[in-house]
Amino acid sequence: MRIIQSLIIVVLAIFSAAAIANALPDDPHISVTGSATLEVKPDQVIIHFQAKALEQNATLAKQSVDQQVENLLINLPQAGFANEELQRANLQIREEYQYINKKRTLQGIRAVRELSYLLTDVSKVNLFLETVLAADIESIQQMQYGLQSPKKWQLEVRQMAIQDSQAKAANLAAAYQAKLGKIMFNLS
Repeated sequence: MRIIQSLIIVVLAIFSAAAIANALPDDPHISVTGSATLEVKPDQVIIHFQAKALEQNATLAKQSVDQQVENLLINLPQAGFANEELQRANLQIREEYQYINKKRTLQGIRAVRELSYLLTDVSKVNLFLETVLAADIESIQQMQYGLQSPKKWQLEVRQMAIQDSQAKAANLAAAYQAKLGKIMFNLS
């Protein structure tokens, strides 16, 4: 059994060395790696929050949550925000208990509606949060900052990295009094 394992390891090592050797050209060459960094400020934020209510029955809990959402829909346009960006998820209704000394006591029925809003002007985050709080929604969960067009910035950084690798290759060739020939690249 050990002989078979040793033989397999030797065969894999030979094939690995052959694969590495074939990855490089036979002609004289240099290999450089370009790098670039670009710091971009976020230009959008997705704000996740919840409308919540704890009432004595499911109907009252749902009505309370619906009222919070309705208040928000009224407040958003007044504050200069479009209602179309508000995303509403499912309504969750569940019993809520309190446990004291292994005794379970019903506290009421909890209703929760998940909401999110895509804000494309990050300078208005505080105004938006105040608008949400004014609608009696007190549970702001998370804010995800991001870019409206990340591909644009990725392409710009890639171009910067290509220019960096070209400069490195030209400097290295000049140091050896050589000329650069055909360029082969591997974008990884």
